[in-house]
Amino acid sequence: MSSLFGMYAKCGMFWVAMKVFDEMPEIDVGCWNTVISCYLHDGKFAKALELFGEMRDCGFECDSVTYTTVISVCAKVMDVERGKEVHDEAVRNGFGSDGFVQAALVDMYGKCGCLDLAVQVFEEIRVKSLVSWNSMIAGYGLRAEYIFKKMPKTNVVEWNLMISGYVAAGSYLESLGIYNDMNAAGIKPDAITFTSILAACSQLGALERGKEIHKCIIEGKFESNEIVMGALLDMYTKCGAVDEAQQVFSQLPERDLISWTTMMTAYGSHGRAFKALKLFQEMQDFNIKPDRVVFLGVISTCSHAGLVKEGRLHEAYAILQGNASIREDVELLSTLFPACHIHGDLELGEKIGCLLVDKTPDDPSMYIVLANMYASLKKWDEARKVRLKMKELGLRKNPGCTWIEIDKKIVPFLVEDKSIPQAGFVYQCLSVLAGHMNKDELLFDKTISNM
Repeated sequence: MSSLFGMYAKCGMFWVAMKVFDEMPEIDVGCWNTVISCYLHDGKFAKALELFGEMRDCGFECDSVTYTTVISVCAKVMDVERGKEVHDEAVRNGFGSDGFVQAALVDMYGKCGCLDLAVQVFEEIRVKSLVSWNSMIAGYGLRAEYIFKKMPKTNVVEWNLMISGYVAAGSYLESLGIYNDMNAAGIKPDAITFTSILAACSQLGALERGKEIHKCIIEGKFESNEIVMGALLDMYTKCGAVDEAQQVFSQLPERDLISWTTMMTAYGSHGRAFKALKLFQEMQDFNIKPDRVVFLGVISTCSHAGLVKEGRLHEAYAILQGNASIREDVELLSTLFPACHIHGDLELGEKIGCLLVDKTPDDPSMYIVLANMYASLKKWDEARKVRLKMKELGLRKNPGCTWIEIDKKIVPFLVEDKSIPQAGFVYQCLSVLAGHMNKDELLFDKTISNM
């Protein structure tokens, strides 16, 4: 019953999950946590808080997941008093120093405008995660937004501060909203505006918005600005518009190492490996000396295109080992690591994986790939030990998230997200594509076939 309940909950079938939940003869803390989380993600915050109360009334002891979820609910409804009560209870029950609980508290206090309390909790966090840093930045951003709305906005500088602040905090949609308000107020954007807003479009994959901004750049005569054009090139490459990126690259007033690397990576990421390698040679012909980022791009390009065959992985690794400055470079090794798994060089992959886990103990993705690699070698005990180590460290892999632009509306997608109206159609298309790839004997993620 517990597995059935979890399956329905993960598939977004909340009403069926709740029916199973009500009929379960025995309910554990994990089931309570799942159903509270379901109501949180379904936007039924009052019901989530009600169930939290019922859970305690039934004599269940809350754990880290419970407190993290309920604090997130308090953040959604801006109920700081209830949040303080949950905070006090978490401290009394020994979860005050739990990293996930602390990150949720920083987020809740920041969103409720209690920056002093957010800072207090933040300072108590022993190992500050990216989530907790972003929560603090977002909290300061909300206070800045309040001041921004009150102050007279007479020039482009104030608008740029807000736009760049939102982009730095990862609030890309909000930065686009500020940009729209700026245009509506009749303030003309400058180079800083375009650079910041193009970065937001890059992260959102908002190609059509990016093209509109490109037109504004032309109208404003910013095509000779190297920084703006570099941001435009980056936007097109990250949005997958390789042909448009190539046009911008050819128009650049001056090509630096970053622009060469960006264009080369774009070719490699979109199946044009030989063009990328040709560009790599051209770059050297122009006396541009490659750095570690360029080498990372070249290795990544070969990996994407399947050009890194089993024997050549050892050559790539030997090149790294022969250069003291990049011998244990995490980014370069991280690129080789999954390539070893894809191309079946599990012995080298195990060697690199153990090194990466040792050098990046807080990165859950490394543990997952290493565990999968051990499983491929049928080293079940080692795979179990890696996953157990993840659990002991409290590491969880955040679900992958991406955005897609549909009719100028930006829609987020999470991994295995079936809550959106178009989910059935999306997964049907994925299934068809996976079938074609399998038929053509192409490499693809086997999890797609199970969706």
